[in-house]
Amino acid sequence: MLQIEVIEDLATEPVTLVEAKAFLGIDFTDFDTLISSLITASRMESERVTGKAYGAKLIQVTGNTYTDNTGEVVKIYPVTPFVSAEVWADESANADYQYNAGYTTCPRDLKQAILMRVATGFAYRENGIAEAVRMAVNASIVTERRYVSQLCA
Repeated sequence: MLQIEVIEDLATEPVTLVEAKAFLGIDFTDFDTLISSLITASRMESERVTGKAYGAKLIQVTGNTYTDNTGEVVKIYPVTPFVSAEVWADESANADYQYNAGYTTCPRDLKQAILMRVATGFAYRENGIAEAVRMAVNASIVTERRYVSQLCA
């Protein structure tokens, strides 16, 4: 069983509160806490959908296989060199290693996806329409995920 743990998460979000408020057309501070939490939640959901880290993270991987509940193999692609690696094989072929993953600068299209998620979460924060819109946003980045999967296969 493969276990993936984020040892160190992003120091700063790829989308700032100022950028999100400008995207939403808000110039007052009443919703700053809500918008900040929507930024983090939107980034995490986008990372889950794309399988990419949107900023610098230290990842630890332990185990040998991982398949999610749909039968799909989950992959996190390192984009920087390994920080440290201890890889060994025992009877169960387990491995244990750490690596840095993530963009130094988040691509513009992924920042746009985060902003769209923030806007959706903000606009529909009090009803169930947000789930339908979230699925539409996921569809907008699933093409990139397929492309990356083909490159790394």
